[in-house]
Amino acid sequence: MKLSTLTYFVEVATEGSFTKASQKLYISQPTLSRRIQELETELGVKLFIRTSHSLTLTSAGRQFLVEANDLLKRVDHLTHLFDHQKSTESHSHLFRIGYLPNFNMGKMFQLFEQFKSEHTNVKFVLKQDTPMNLSEGLLKDEYDMVFNLSNYFQPNKSLETILFMKNHLQVAVPVHHLLSHQKNVDFSELSQETFILLERQQSPIIVDYVINQFINYGFNIKANSYVKNLDEGLSKVSVGDGLAFLYSGMDDGTLEERYHIKIIDLKKNQTNQDIVAAFTREKNSGLFGELIHFLKVHS
Repeated sequence: MKLSTLTYFVEVATEGSFTKASQKLYISQPTLSRRIQELETELGVKLFIRTSHSLTLTSAGRQFLVEANDLLKRVDHLTHLFDHQKSTESHSHLFRIGYLPNFNMGKMFQLFEQFKSEHTNVKFVLKQDTPMNLSEGLLKDEYDMVFNLSNYFQPNKSLETILFMKNHLQVAVPVHHLLSHQKNVDFSELSQETFILLERQQSPIIVDYVINQFINYGFNIKANSYVKNLDEGLSKVSVGDGLAFLYSGMDDGTLEERYHIKIIDLKKNQTNQDIVAAFTREKNSGLFGELIHFLKVHS
C-alpha cells in the first residue's frame, strides 16, 4: 500500500468527487479511479458507493478514512521531526459532518467554505442521514457534528447544541386549492383532505406528530402515498394527488414557484422543531473548538 494512494483516497473522500480530486491532485481522472479501485481490491472491501450522480463513502470507507488520515498525519510529523516547521500546521484535519436530507442547508455549506478559507488544512466529510441515524451516529462517534432536529436530542451532559435554523411545520397545497388563499390553517380544517407523507424512516417526527394531531382532533389522517424525498412529494401535490407536510427549513424561497403550489403555516404548532448543530463536549477544543466558536458567532 502506497502513501500516495492513501493521499488520493483521502482527497476523493473529502471532495466527494473524482473530478474535483483529480484537479486538486493534478492527475488524470482515469488514473485516480484506477488507483482507488486497486486500493479496494487490496483491502477486499468497497470504499465508495458510486452512482451516476453521487459518490459516498461506505461504512468501511468512513472507517478507513479516519485511519488513513491519522497515518498521513504521523508521516507528516516524522517528516518534520527534526526541522523547525510545525507539521501540525500542514496536515489535514478531518471533520465528519452529518446533516438532514431535503432541508435547505445552503447556509451550512457557505459557513464551511468560509471556515476552510481561513483554515486551509481543514477538510469536511459530509453525509446526509436520517434524523435517528444522525443522533445515534453522534453518540457512537461516527460523526464529529450533526445538523439535526432538536427533538432528537434528550438532555445529555455529554452533548451541546447550537441553534442553527428556526424551523416549523407547514402544509403544501395545489395552487388552486380552496385553502391556498389562507396564510395559516388549523389541523381541524384538514379532516377531509388526502395527504402525501414522507416515509417514516426519513422523518418520523413529522409522521408521528401529524398522526397524533389528527387523532387529537378525532379523525384519522388519510394517506394517499408515501414518498422518499421532498421533490417527489411536492411533485405529487402540484398535480393534485394530495397535500403534503414539510418544514419551513426545507424551503429555499423557490418551492412555490418551482412546483406551482402554495405553502401555508400550521396553527398551534407548539413542538420545538428547530435545526441545531450538535456535538460532544469532549471535542470542544483545538481546531474543532474554533469551528464551534465560528458557528456560534455566525449562526
